Amino acid sequence: MRDDKLANFPLAGLLALSILVVPLLLWSGCASSSPRLLIPIAGGQAVTLDRQGAGFKPAENERVVITDAGLQTVNLDGNYYVRWSFSIRPKQAVELSAIRIEDVTDPPPLLLVNDVAPQQDGGKWTESAGLMELSSTSVRWLSEPNQTVRVFRFTISEVDGRSYVLYQGVLYSPASKDAIRAMVGEVKR
Repeated sequence: MRDDKLANFPLAGLLALSILVVPLLLWSGCASSSPRLLIPIAGGQAVTLDRQGAGFKPAENERVVITDAGLQTVNLDGNYYVRWSFSIRPKQAVELSAIRIEDVTDPPPLLLVNDVAPQQDGGKWTESAGLMELSSTSVRWLSEPNQTVRVFRFTISEVDGRSYVLYQGVLYSPASKDAIRAMVGEVKR
């Protein structure tokens, strides 16, 4: 019996090592090319986001597609701010009655847009959230040196009573965060 235990020891050691190394590789980004990522969100839930290139695929269903979810820099009278900008393109003739967008990356969810009378221009709905100072707690992640994923929950309602939820992920590398801070004068190039 003792010989059987010793014979299995190298495999047991390999198994123990893989239990430690595989999560470390996944966390460190070595496995970042995975086509799907499970991302925890506010409320103790998790959403699966599909990777595409350096970011995530646009969230969509048979009715609409999220065409933009990104951070903009704004210079207002010499003061610099950031704000989220969003766009939705219906895939067919759809009359939208309400659009609610929340940042669900961290608890509690942060309401960014609550449009109760959405208007489309050129077949697309576009809206920007309020201005945020870089010192705001809702954008402190911009100063963190690691890669950051933000997740937005889009709750979309139509005039005919249909309602659906889409989750859109946005990925910011350390270099892209440096570039945003540089645009608002926070980083010296």
